[in-house]
Amino acid sequence: MRETLRSLFGPPFLADPMRDAAKFAWIIRLRWIALGAQLAAIVPALHFELLELRQVPWFVGVVAGMALVNGLSWTALRRGYEPEQRDLLFQLGLDVSGTSILLALSGGAWNPFVPILFVHAGLGSLLLEGRLSVALFAALLGCLVFLQLFTQIPPGLSDTRIAGVILFPAQLLVAVAFWFLTTWLSRTLGSLQQRFVMRRERETRIDRLRAVGALAAGLSHEFATPLNTAQLRLGRLARNRALANDPGLELAREALERCGEVLRQMAGAPLRPEGLSLEVADLDQLVREVCAGVSSSAEGPSIRVLTSGDGSRFALVPRVAFSQGLLNLVDNAIEASGGADEVEVWVERSPGRVDVSVCDRGDGWPDVVKAHLGQPFVTTRPDRVGLGLYFVHTLSEAIGAEFHVENRELGGAVARISLPAAQDTTQLAT
Repeated sequence: MRETLRSLFGPPFLADPMRDAAKFAWIIRLRWIALGAQLAAIVPALHFELLELRQVPWFVGVVAGMALVNGLSWTALRRGYEPEQRDLLFQLGLDVSGTSILLALSGGAWNPFVPILFVHAGLGSLLLEGRLSVALFAALLGCLVFLQLFTQIPPGLSDTRIAGVILFPAQLLVAVAFWFLTTWLSRTLGSLQQRFVMRRERETRIDRLRAVGALAAGLSHEFATPLNTAQLRLGRLARNRALANDPGLELAREALERCGEVLRQMAGAPLRPEGLSLEVADLDQLVREVCAGVSSSAEGPSIRVLTSGDGSRFALVPRVAFSQGLLNLVDNAIEASGGADEVEVWVERSPGRVDVSVCDRGDGWPDVVKAHLGQPFVTTRPDRVGLGLYFVHTLSEAIGAEFHVENRELGGAVARISLPAAQDTTQLAT
């Protein structure tokens, strides 16, 4: 019993697929309380002449009908029925219509308990989505009109009635104001809830990435010594046995060098937010420096840096780590282009953001890479480790940026890092 009462004060909407079931159960529990209150109010209503004796059977009949529907609904829920939004609309519509009939039997629009209907406007805003909430509110307004036109005025209210021309606009105004307010609050709560869920998922993802990074660092440390020993022994074997040009030995040496490269990448992959040194950097200049270095040291397609948008392109980044991440993306684009098409690097300014996009005209991103973006060791190239995109994604998570990959309309791939814009601190200082 105590847990049931406590559940009434809990939020009826949860961040899980069963939230409609939680709302459904919450409505049923509330209705039991409301029906009990309606039955308990019969005696006081008769005493104060708010309800006539000849109307009591109708009053009890409406309450009994709502109790029957409530019991059937509760039984269906206990048997595993999964309600949807239209079921919630039916339940709330039942409450609005049933309450309106009870009010019509005991004073209608002049009954002091008419504000109970306004509570349903708030419940509709909280529990229903979009047009269903509007539909319930329209039904509520229709019930207010019904209470004005078709009602039984008991003796206790016959001398205290306010003119309908005053009462109805006042009730209508209160209902509209209540519905708009609760709709705004509902959307605000929903937005905050969504942000909370996204933040929790992001923190969980960062924790996983840190765990993978720690594991990778540990593995690289454990394998570094035996790997170096194997390389030294192979070199000595080649000299002692005059096998410097032996194909098998050369293949084994290349395999060991490849393992060493993998371990070096694994050791450099983990990124911790507390270990990054952030500074305000001009991304336009930084990107041009990285691309100029790649163009001067590699043969292949040309790299063109382009800009768009008004305003400065400053962001808070770790220079070295960001340069390494951009270098990984540019290397991927060069390899995807096959040495023929030009690679474009865009630095774009939008309200509150600075985007750095690396674009190529290759075959686009494989589905497996897009599906597992941010996970280490995911690659479709046998000569790659699959840590380049992992490094960029982890870096983006650590500095509060967003990393996206997508295919271009006319062929090719785009890798985009979107960062919060920052002001030039040097200009602020002067």
